[in-house]
Amino acid sequence: MNFRFYLLFLVVITVSCKDNTDLYPSKFSQTPDYAWVFPEEQVKMITINLGQGNWDKIQRDMEWRTARKFGSATTIPGVTPPAGNGALDAVPGDPIFVEADVKQGENTWSKVGFRLKGNASLNGSWRSGIYKLPFKLKFDEWENQYPDIKNQRFYGFKELSFVPSFGDDSFLKEKLLTQLFRNNGVMACKVAYYKVFIDFGQGLKNCGIYQAIEIVEEHMVEAQSGKKVGNVYKPESNLRQFITTEIEKQNNQSVADYSDIKQLIALLNSPLRVTDNTQWKKNLEAIFDVKAFLRYLAVNNTVGNWDSYGVLAHNYYIANTDGVLHWVPYDLNLSFQMRGGLNNSRFSLNMDMKEVTNQWPLIRYIVDDPEYFAYYKSAVKEFIQKDFNPTTMGAYLKKHKAILQPYFTGTGVEAPPYSHLRSPQNFETAITALEKYINERYQVALAF
Repeated sequence: MNFRFYLLFLVVITVSCKDNTDLYPSKFSQTPDYAWVFPEEQVKMITINLGQGNWDKIQRDMEWRTARKFGSATTIPGVTPPAGNGALDAVPGDPIFVEADVKQGENTWSKVGFRLKGNASLNGSWRSGIYKLPFKLKFDEWENQYPDIKNQRFYGFKELSFVPSFGDDSFLKEKLLTQLFRNNGVMACKVAYYKVFIDFGQGLKNCGIYQAIEIVEEHMVEAQSGKKVGNVYKPESNLRQFITTEIEKQNNQSVADYSDIKQLIALLNSPLRVTDNTQWKKNLEAIFDVKAFLRYLAVNNTVGNWDSYGVLAHNYYIANTDGVLHWVPYDLNLSFQMRGGLNNSRFSLNMDMKEVTNQWPLIRYIVDDPEYFAYYKSAVKEFIQKDFNPTTMGAYLKKHKAILQPYFTGTGVEAPPYSHLRSPQNFETAITALEKYINERYQVALAF
């Protein structure tokens, strides 16, 4: 056989036998590139072209969902919004997807699904007429209509969520708290800073610094646990009883199998907890990562987070790996506060959680056990010694302030109506206040 032909034959065979994902250019690869999409010490830039027609579609959809025009706090006469889940659904249901072109550097992703997302942040931004809206990108949303974008990915990611740091002028809380959770053995999404420009139909507008967040059910669970992900849920439930409409499945939706979370809720509220506590604990630990949940409570209670389970029945996921369910905190922009909400009417949990009633069984019934409560206290102690102390937190804030500072000085600083930031000085003021708050919470935890 001719040597050149033989060599060519070997090359073709070798390439053909490789996983098809390797044939994609890196920007479209099916393998998640965490280092590129979620850099630790860099602000990425991304531009999104919606166009006037798609912005009009978004407005019509939101007017139906909220009965309010963009920038108006008064309702549209004769418009009745769809039913939602009370205070947890300020914007009922999921807003529509529209087509968008996304560009980063020299790379462009066409026909990307773009939709608004969020609850209080979306509702507040919409009423105020602030274009810095929370949104989600889904890169293969329109693949059935456009086969040429089948399995389109952004450096391995099918979906990304972008949040505008609503209520957080430091632009740090989401990224900081997810890092603290991961440092302490609690699964939490990767987060990165992105400067975002959006064309709503009148040219690109500087919408400023967003925090990009990965989607729990896509790569996160497998990347952090090293195990294949099973069912992933995003409940709006206090977990006292199983109600299908309160337990939203994020994957495996073609199979109506809720047996794992049904089992958890049933066991959690079972009389076995009282009649045979030892057996109850053994059964619970076989299907739920109790110690990781206690470490979550240690971190969450120390930093303060009134917008979480124990106060409100949302902002968490439950993910299954190998038959064991895991708690995944989410939507953390209103953390590092001891009170908030309408008229500051909601309060973060105290360190001892004595105020928590059996309305929140996953907390109350677990921390009522002396062994579990002792583990929780030791987790608090470890957390403040290792991470949440003035020296470590001061260094983190200094470092990330330096990363973000150039985007809040000089020309090109985000401003209303394309930002919630009323003044560039508010960024520095917020970081100073955050450091003071952290030092105060350290003293509280130290005394606990």
